[in-house]
Amino acid sequence: MTDVVHPTRRETSFGWMEVTVARGDEPLVERLGFERHGRAHQHDMWEHCRVVSGGGTIVVGDQRVKVKAGDTCQIPPRTDHWMEPEGWMEIVLMYTHPSA
Repeated sequence: MTDVVHPTRRETSFGWMEVTVARGDEPLVERLGFERHGRAHQHDMWEHCRVVSGGGTIVVGDQRVKVKAGDTCQIPPRTDHWMEPEGWMEIVLMYTHPSA
């Protein structure tokens, strides 16, 4: 299956998000803008985060990771996580399947 590049911005409870690359219905790369705290959620894949601008805290399980522009954070599959901006935080996410 071919990867499709298609930025599609939509409003969310925390700000906005764009799926920038997808394989079928599965997002591979997303860009998110946080104006408010996100909500706890999980994925079946690894989530690799890079903070593009602003900063705040990325909560991963029971850890609170302080981040700023340029920082990265890896979130394991099936781990509760969410983002808490300090004013504003923009991140790019890349999802990868766990190794078998």
